[in-house]
Amino acid sequence: KQWYQRRVREPVTDYRTRWSGIKPKHLTSATPMVEARKLILRHLKGKYLVGHDLQNDFQALNFKPHPALVKDTSKCIALRHLAGLDVKRKPSLRLLTRLIRGKDIQSASHCSIEDARAAMALFKAAEDNWEDQTNPFLDDSYWAHLT
Repeated sequence: KQWYQRRVREPVTDYRTRWSGIKPKHLTSATPMVEARKLILRHLKGKYLVGHDLQNDFQALNFKPHPALVKDTSKCIALRHLAGLDVKRKPSLRLLTRLIRGKDIQSASHCSIEDARAAMALFKAAEDNWEDQTNPFLDDSYWAHLT
């Protein structure tokens, strides 16, 4: 289990502090994006990646990991079953964590470490049933409305 957190300097038009937790003062000593991207990609190479709704992170890095290495809790049908949720709707990390772990997260603003820990705990909760359940088309309930 490894965590990587570093502030990256890029032009900012909207800090979205309510969701990101980032304020202008946080970026005064940030790493330039080009340098951060190189460091991050070197760190991620060949590693399993656990997180929630990772496509935006991958897009920001211009990174396409091998799908077998990605464990995205937003796509895991087993977690939706554990939480008692509709398998066709993508739940938030906050909702899954509350329903499965009984913990409230993101109450004030987002903390990347808190989110990473929550995603890892969710992954561990569904790890035994992870494979073959991340694709909604493989779940019979996805097709139930057609019968």
